[in-house]
Amino acid sequence: MKTTALLATAVDRVELVEATIPEPESGQVIVKAVFTAISPGTEMRCLAGRQAGVTFPFIPGYSMVGQIAARGPGVVVAEGAWVFCQGTQKADRPLAWGAHIAHALCGEGSVFPLPAGVDLLEAALSKLGAIAYRGVRAAGTRPHEEVAVVGLGPIGQLAARLHGLTGARVVAVDVVPERVVLAKAAGIEAVVAKQGIVAALASLQPQGADVVVDATGAAPVLQQSILLAKLKPWDNALTEPTRLIVQGSYPENVVFDYQQAFIRELAVHFPRDNQARDVQAVLRFLASGRLKIRDLISEVCAPGDAQTVYAALRAGKSGLLTAVLRWE
Repeated sequence: MKTTALLATAVDRVELVEATIPEPESGQVIVKAVFTAISPGTEMRCLAGRQAGVTFPFIPGYSMVGQIAARGPGVVVAEGAWVFCQGTQKADRPLAWGAHIAHALCGEGSVFPLPAGVDLLEAALSKLGAIAYRGVRAAGTRPHEEVAVVGLGPIGQLAARLHGLTGARVVAVDVVPERVVLAKAAGIEAVVAKQGIVAALASLQPQGADVVVDATGAAPVLQQSILLAKLKPWDNALTEPTRLIVQGSYPENVVFDYQQAFIRELAVHFPRDNQARDVQAVLRFLASGRLKIRDLISEVCAPGDAQTVYAALRAGKSGLLTAVLRWE
C-alpha cells in the first residue's frame, strides 16, 4: 500500500515523500500512525551522517503510537486496537529504523497493545522510556541508594524519574536552567552546573553516589561523571562497586580516567537499547500514573514541520527537549 513517510535525503535535510509498504501476510499487521516521537540523540546523529551503518536516504525514527488498520491471517490483536511499535519493518525506502511513516508493517509480536488509561501522546515516548528503564535494570538500583543523573535531556529526565520509582534518592544536574526547572517540577532534586557538575552536586551528595547515570553524550562531561561516584573504603567489609550507567549516545570512542575509576571499584554499564519487558514496564507505569512524562514533549507538530524542528534541536534551542509528529 502507498503511504507517506519522512525521508532524510542528505545531512540535516528531511522531506515528506511517498512510500510503499507490503500488504500484511500471516502474523503481520498494518499500524496507522497517530504520533511518532523524535529521539534527539539517535536521530540527530543519523541526520549528521555519523551513525554507523546508516547512509542516505533513510526513514528515521523508532517510536510510534497508532491503531491496527489491517491484519494478516492468524493475528490475534484486534483491528482498531491502539498499540505502540518501533516503526515499519519493510518499505520501498531504506530504514533507520523507520517510525516516521504514516503506516507501518509489523509482525504481531513487535506491537504492544496499550493498557487502559494510557495517554496516546505520552505513549509515543515509550521507546525513550524503555531505554532509560533498561539502565535502571542494569544498575540494579536499590531503595537505600543514592543516584546522580548528569544531563537532563529526554533520556536523563526519564532516567531520573524511573530511578526514583525504585525508592532511591535521585539528584540531577544540567547546564540548561530550563531543564533543571522541568526536573524540579517533576519532584527531582536538581541543580544548574554553573561551575562544573562535581561542584554542583557536592552539597547534595557529599559522599558521592552509588549509581551515576551519564545521559549527556559529551565525552568531556563523562570524565567528570566518574568523579561523582562514591569512593569505597578498602577494608574487610564486603562492599558493592559503584555503578556508572552510560546512557548518552556517542558516535566515537570514549576514554575513562583509569585511576579515578579504579579507586572507586567502578562497574561501567552500557545499556544496549531495550527489551520488550522494558517497553511493557514503562506502559504499566504510565497506565498506573506512577510515571508522568507529558511535560517532556516540547512540541506537537505536523510531519511537514519536521525540518524546522530538527533545525531547532540541532541549534540547541533552550527548553526544547523533543517533539512528537502528529500524523492525523
